[in-house]
Amino acid sequence: MSKCLVLVLFLCSNFVKAQISPEFSLVKIDSIFTFPSDLMSAYPPEVKFGGISGLEYFEGSLYMVSDRAFKSTENQNSYLFKTENETDITGAFKFFGVDNAESIRIDKNSQKMYFAFEREDSTGIGYINENNVPNNLAVFSMTNDTLTSENRGIESLCFDENRNLWFAFESSLTGSIPFFTCPFNLENNAYDFNKKQVFQYPFDARICLTEKQNLNGNLGNGVTEILPYGTNSLLVMERCFDNAFVTMRLFKAEIPTVGDTISKEKIFEFTIQNEYLGKNHALKPDNMEGMTWGQNEDGQRVLYIISDDNFNPKKQRTLLLKLKNKK
Repeated sequence: MSKCLVLVLFLCSNFVKAQISPEFSLVKIDSIFTFPSDLMSAYPPEVKFGGISGLEYFEGSLYMVSDRAFKSTENQNSYLFKTENETDITGAFKFFGVDNAESIRIDKNSQKMYFAFEREDSTGIGYINENNVPNNLAVFSMTNDTLTSENRGIESLCFDENRNLWFAFESSLTGSIPFFTCPFNLENNAYDFNKKQVFQYPFDARICLTEKQNLNGNLGNGVTEILPYGTNSLLVMERCFDNAFVTMRLFKAEIPTVGDTISKEKIFEFTIQNEYLGKNHALKPDNMEGMTWGQNEDGQRVLYIISDDNFNPKKQRTLLLKLKNKK
């Protein structure tokens, strides 16, 4: 089977002088992905590997979802790409007709695939039903809702260890972001949005901007993914762009038993000032958007994080980070 090389940048591991984190270590970065030519030829020309906005691990494989087909105003369909070894794309599927997916999760409780989406007119959470048809669970307007100001919709989704669905908006013009959680209903095998709770996550939208820079849909900080991180905590990824460089931070977010204010602690940071490639050779972070837990290795949890290249390979990259959780 012939293969097409879709991105060639670098592959590095066994880093030295890396940024120190008490809970995570970065052990590998992939940016070389191969795509079988017969798979590629089976799709319309506007379908390309890239634009990855969501990431999920399931039964030994990584599933990557794009937020659209390619640079096309007509085709906003998302596509799923599958890999078993982190670099070779072994499957590509149209994502059930869903447009502009931003996150995907396979739910063990309901045995359904859930997704977050962000479009020009709306953002929300949905799932694929038994007939492989998308259904919406919660939808918000992108034009007249204060939660979605500056083109910042919902990009994160996860299920915790207590049978709750969580999702969060990307950004906020205030000092906090609403995190929504919905309980699982055993009777109808679904999550009940009518019984939702809302928690407030402390947030600084301007953390990487100067006083002279304006916060907008491109510049500034945003929550791009969340995962469970223990019985009553979440792992939250924040990504900030200052029009030159990207900074990615991971936070441990503790869910309160009383009140609605989440507490947070930074536990990992990936900035331009790292030395992952050795002295005087910084590895630049990119547009980090997807995150998932993988298969444990050597008794440690594995975390994967992937970037969205916005189908702009001359300036951006699809980077797949592999980290190990030390605790």
